[in-house]
Amino acid sequence: MYSLLLISLTALPVTGGNIIDVFYKEMPPSLQTLEKTNTVLAEFANEYKVEYHLITDTASSELIQQYNLPGTHFPFAIAVNGKYSATINDETIYFVHFPLFMHGIGRHEGNWSMEQLKQVLADRSLLTDENTLPVLDESEETTECPGEE
Repeated sequence: MYSLLLISLTALPVTGGNIIDVFYKEMPPSLQTLEKTNTVLAEFANEYKVEYHLITDTASSELIQQYNLPGTHFPFAIAVNGKYSATINDETIYFVHFPLFMHGIGRHEGNWSMEQLKQVLADRSLLTDENTLPVLDESEETTECPGEE
């Protein structure tokens, strides 16, 4: 199901040369996030080209380094024209790790929502000039996500 949706989103004509890079893992929490994210991305299919990167694939490692994404472990990230940090209502939002609807999952809880993703896709001026990574709560004992044990 996922591969069919991925192919159909990238096959649509795009205007303006805007690119969304989606980094994901083939694990249930990441795939659940991907499914909801794809619903949002479909609303902007005529404005963006979407490229998918499997985090565990060595072919993705260069782009992960280029974007300064976590080198050790992260379950999901979205970069819009190379940026994954935004400022919305004076709050820095990071489109890295799991979105708010996944809270309670553990160590990799992010601070972004699907609504905030829509806001940024509609208004790219909300993106910050420099990517910054969120600081994770290191009190969790595991570095793995649920389903990756």
